[in-house]
Amino acid sequence: MTRVNIFLIVVALIAPIVGCEGETYVLAISSTAGGSVSAPGEGTFTYNGGAMVNLTAEVEDGYRFTEWTGNVSTIADVYAAVTTITMNGDYSITAEFVKQYELTTSSTAGGSVTNPGEGVYTYDEGKVVELMATPDGGYGFTNWTGDLGSVADIYTATTTITMNDNYSITANFEPLVWDSTIILTCHLTVPSATSPLVQNVFSPWIVELEAITGTLGGKFDVNVTYGDDPFSAAASLAAISMGTVDIGQLSPETFYLGGAGYMPWKFPSIESVAYTTYELWTENDAEWDANGELSGVKILITTPLWGSQLWSTSHSGNMTVVGDWTGVKVRTDAQSVDADSILSIGAVPVYLGVADLSAALDAAVINACLFTYYGIDSAIGLGGSTEYTTELNMIYKPYALAMNKDSYDALPAEARAALDSVCGVDKSVELALAHLAGESTYKTDTEADRHIYVPTPSEMDDYEAAVANVDNWWAGNMTVLGFDGDGLLTRIDELIATGP
Repeated sequence: MTRVNIFLIVVALIAPIVGCEGETYVLAISSTAGGSVSAPGEGTFTYNGGAMVNLTAEVEDGYRFTEWTGNVSTIADVYAAVTTITMNGDYSITAEFVKQYELTTSSTAGGSVTNPGEGVYTYDEGKVVELMATPDGGYGFTNWTGDLGSVADIYTATTTITMNDNYSITANFEPLVWDSTIILTCHLTVPSATSPLVQNVFSPWIVELEAITGTLGGKFDVNVTYGDDPFSAAASLAAISMGTVDIGQLSPETFYLGGAGYMPWKFPSIESVAYTTYELWTENDAEWDANGELSGVKILITTPLWGSQLWSTSHSGNMTVVGDWTGVKVRTDAQSVDADSILSIGAVPVYLGVADLSAALDAAVINACLFTYYGIDSAIGLGGSTEYTTELNMIYKPYALAMNKDSYDALPAEARAALDSVCGVDKSVELALAHLAGESTYKTDTEADRHIYVPTPSEMDDYEAAVANVDNWWAGNMTVLGFDGDGLLTRIDELIATGP
């Protein structure tokens, strides 16, 4: 092949390339109101084919850059104010801006703006913003005030506002008026109104509550039921949380934190357990309740029962206090907390009703039973020959009166304050002492009818040694359940030290 031919072939190959690099394209740039294009500017600009051009959109106060529109296929990011465009053709693009407005929200006493919140918020022009005002307990929402031209409904707590300008609005609340009788349903899981817990604690508390009169004549009327209907002790926490009743007797067996009262000899007195359990179950909205079990209730008062140890000699003729609890069968009608305490000392929990106690004791189905003096005196079929000790009063069953949280929050502010005035830790201690005084009467009557076994000092030493590690066992069990068991134990000791 000649040199001339080679030259012609090379020229033919490179000619198109030279022609492409030499071609130019026009870029036309504009902007909407609210800003401008500072790089390369606005107007028309000519670039070589393939050139990468920097684009910068500048925003004026009160506006927001939204996007580039037009011939945007080669723009690196159409939603970025600073980006690039590659010139592979003639293009026309526009920087788009949108007007923005500020919404300022606030509230009066008695509630808050929960959506979008309270403060200053910025929105695009025309944005429809959801509004929600939430009243505190005892208050009601009245209306929205301020710049209301685009609020859909100024008299509803949940509404919308369309952002066509800068607006400032306020959610207004007012106290719910307590000028009538508030009827509260109350269920106590004890069998009847003759129970000393009712006579010494619940009934006096209800009488005191119903004696309160509000400034506008408001009153409380408490309707009480007893027994297992509409719920039993085992279901008390769930039933009160769900609002089956307004107020209910909360049994400690139904939530793990209730087990604090079951540690033998942990508490020096009945008022100590009332104080400690009230503080423990209410501080920081029950921060110890790892499973959220107390979130739906409001603890009003704690009402501990004085525990005692009952023994039978019918089947053997011998009364003993064992140091080794292994295999000892202890009656319980409670749920996991009571059973766990029995298991913790090596004994065996036996679930048994009150009506079966006499036969069970005679047949050695059970060897022991945790009971109050009233319970011993009233237990069906327990004759006068049944022996029991007076020295093993080691546990306190910390019941409580609890209220459904929604029912409590819905009370008018004055009514809620009136209820609070007959609740709390001081009232719990006061009622615990009243209950103890009542139980002492049953103690005297019961001891007059039965043979009392008094443990020897050696037996007591052996017994106390057998249960000495229950506190640590309980704390470890609580840790397994998801609580800070050691922290709980420390907190209980602190409360005992500072309480009555």
